[in-house]
Amino acid sequence: MASRHPSKFVPGSTYTYAVTLRARHPTVDPAILTDTLKLEPVHSWKAGDPRLSQTGTPLGGQHRDSYWSATLPGQMVGTTSVPLETFISTQLLQLARHRDFLGALQADGGEISLLIEIAPLANTVLTLNSTMSRRLADLNIEVEFQFPGD
Repeated sequence: MASRHPSKFVPGSTYTYAVTLRARHPTVDPAILTDTLKLEPVHSWKAGDPRLSQTGTPLGGQHRDSYWSATLPGQMVGTTSVPLETFISTQLLQLARHRDFLGALQADGGEISLLIEIAPLANTVLTLNSTMSRRLADLNIEVEFQFPGD
């Protein structure tokens, strides 16, 4: 995606992670996503808005489509952190409440995805079980894994 956000990594049992929900659509007003999903965006812009740098400097041109991204709630910091698999499963159950809304966005040319940033330790295993895979497929949500370096 075009912009980066400062990552808030959450310690897991063998790795740290940050999960962001992202939406791209040809024309939707990002405020609709904020209002419907009750999540504050880290980044958002509407199709036709002028392109700006992270510091607000004009870059020239306009955004071709609308974009919205928000860090998913409930990512705890410290020794009480939730394993990533459990966290994703819980978030997918929450997103399923918005199935019709997300489906309408996708039917109208939108894309919904999860960006999962993982800083693994040696020999880390991440399992997306069949239930989680079915929930992702049912919501038509793509998953992008990113492994930031040091």
